[in-house]
Amino acid sequence: MNTNKNAIKSGNKKPFEPKPDCKVSVEQSEHPIEYPNNLTPAEYHELLAGSAIHPALIERNFFHIEGETIYDYLFISNKIPRKNTGRATDTYIRQYQHLLLGGTWIQSLDPFKNWQPMEWGRIKPNFPRIDWQKGKPVKYESPPKTPNRVTYFDVANPIWDKVAKRYLIKRYHSLLALRLLDKLNPLIF
Repeated sequence: MNTNKNAIKSGNKKPFEPKPDCKVSVEQSEHPIEYPNNLTPAEYHELLAGSAIHPALIERNFFHIEGETIYDYLFISNKIPRKNTGRATDTYIRQYQHLLLGGTWIQSLDPFKNWQPMEWGRIKPNFPRIDWQKGKPVKYESPPKTPNRVTYFDVANPIWDKVAKRYLIKRYHSLLALRLLDKLNPLIF
C-alpha cells in the first residue's frame, strides 16, 4: 500500500545550485531559484517551457520522486507477486530499477473519493527504459497490474477564472468545479 502518497505534498523546495563553471548573476547567487515539490531545474523547465504548463498547475500536480520511494507509488496493486516480507519480487524490482534515478510524479484527484489525491498516478522517468517491441522509450510509467485512470488536475482558482472568462461561462458550471467547490465548502444538513 502506498503509505507515502501525500509525503511529497509537504511542499519541500530544493534551491537551485549552479555548477562551478556556470555563469550566474549576483542576483541569482543571493536569491537562489526554488522549485516546488523537489522538482529539479530540468524537470521544472520541461513542464513550464517545454509543455507550457502554468506554474500553479505544476505546483499542485507535479512532484519529483527518486530512490526506493518510487516503489511505494508504483507497486500499489495487490496483484503484484510479493515475497514473504511483502516486497515485490525481483522481476518487478529489476523492471523498474531505472526509476531509482528519479522522475516526475503526476498526481491526480479521485472523483470517487470526494476529489482527494488519488493513489494512482504516473511517473515520467528522467531516464526512461526502452520498449524493445516498439523500439522507443517508455515516456510514462503507470502502476503495474492496475487499471489506468483519468488524470484530474488540482486546478487553482486563478486558472478556473481564466477558463471561465475565455469561454464566457460562469465559473462553477463545470461538474468538476462544483465537486471541488463542495469539497471546500461542504453543506451541513
